[in-house]
Amino acid sequence: MPLARHHLGPALLVATAALLAGCAQPGQLGHDGEAAPSASAAPAPTTGSALPGVPDVPVTQAGSDARGRLDRPVDISTPGPAELLVRTEVLAPGQASGWVSHPGTVISVVRSGTVTVQRADSCEPRPFGPGEAFFLEDGRPHELRNDGPDPVVLTRSELLAPGAPEREPAEPAC
Repeated sequence: MPLARHHLGPALLVATAALLAGCAQPGQLGHDGEAAPSASAAPAPTTGSALPGVPDVPVTQAGSDARGRLDRPVDISTPGPAELLVRTEVLAPGQASGWVSHPGTVISVVRSGTVTVQRADSCEPRPFGPGEAFFLEDGRPHELRNDGPDPVVLTRSELLAPGAPEREPAEPAC
């Protein structure tokens, strides 16, 4: 019997992964349009930024765990199976993401530096520092900026419809 209990945890993990890899269609998390190749097919960067035009910055200070506090309740649900993307990103001093939207919900934790988040619905820039987290709603345009002197290191967790792109360019809103 102890051997059976030992394998229960990994078996549950495999079963959960199989459920998440199900048959949801791109766009089921609120994104209209054709899906790009799956983000999971591309290797995740081990250093630097996945943002166009942002130079590589070592992320040695990033570590592997991130914990941050959200300042308001969030409600996350999906209409079907989803992919979970977790990525560490770096914004060098003076760099910005440009206006983008995500076809899924995003929670980011600031590991170091201070990031300025500007959302299309309010246009009021909001800074987030180390240990703080922010939630970005499905499809809501926003821009992230590093207005400070130090690199910003973020850990981003995102729920996507299987095969959906992780971000898309958006028109500047503010």
